[in-house]
Amino acid sequence: PRGVLAARRRRALVVGLGGGRDADPPMAKSSFAERRLRATDTATSRFVEPVPTVMPDAARAPHAAAMPHEASQRSPAAATRVQLDDALVVPAGALIRGYLRCRSLLLAGDLVGNVHCTGGPVVIRTGASLKGRLVATGDVYVSGTVGDTGGGAVITTRGKLTLAPGARVDGDVRCGRLELHEGAVLQGVAKGCED
Repeated sequence: PRGVLAARRRRALVVGLGGGRDADPPMAKSSFAERRLRATDTATSRFVEPVPTVMPDAARAPHAAAMPHEASQRSPAAATRVQLDDALVVPAGALIRGYLRCRSLLLAGDLVGNVHCTGGPVVIRTGASLKGRLVATGDVYVSGTVGDTGGGAVITTRGKLTLAPGARVDGDVRCGRLELHEGAVLQGVAKGCED
């Protein structure tokens, strides 16, 4: 029974940014996450159970994305692949309000509030939105919308910030490295983390 439960928790979830030819169909993107989502309301926010996920292309190195030049050789719109271990999954159609603290995050729905991720990567999918600030220690991949009405940096990460085609960030960003793809919009100033 323990082995069966562990095997069920290790099911694969493919995270596609930009919707390339090897991205999973839209129905599969949220159906697994929606089945695994367990939320209970608290006074200020919701708790969502983390779901372990594994990426086939990134299995050779933990928390690694496929190299950008490898993706461009396969197809100009090929999906960036990221390994998410014990990721907090917010499925498409979900709305969460409040402060969120997690190790890594896969955002496919809407989140209103500030987010602090202390380990793995953060993925904000196409159609997802974050209205607040994001502080992360790992890499951040955005193909959705991020913005905040207050001043200051909306995304702060010591890792690499990737803005995929169709991404929109309204506000300043602070990052170790910035990868800005054609079709991405950054309405703000990009600064290094050393500043």
